[in-house]
Amino acid sequence: MPIVKKTKPAQKAKKTKKPVSRALIKSKPTKNTLAYYECMCHQAQQGLKGKKITKACHECKHNALAINSQMSKQKLKDVQKLAQAHANFKQTLEEYVRKH
Repeated sequence: MPIVKKTKPAQKAKKTKKPVSRALIKSKPTKNTLAYYECMCHQAQQGLKGKKITKACHECKHNALAINSQMSKQKLKDVQKLAQAHANFKQTLEEYVRKH
């Protein structure tokens, strides 16, 4: 049987990258998965109110941070009301204990 010498494969030409100007590069918005998830939870808890689920997902994908800030403002108001109610209850309870 004849001896066959193996040849080396041809080297591929290296591609050089062309410099790209900064004006052509589009910056992608940062993904915030937690904000998206919280937005979807708020949407589901409030009910979709005639919206399709895809519309709600689209809104959360693009406006999650704004929607969540609105929801957090409402939560803050609710927490403040609860704290005020707790303080009132504490005060009336202290007055009741002092009398009896």
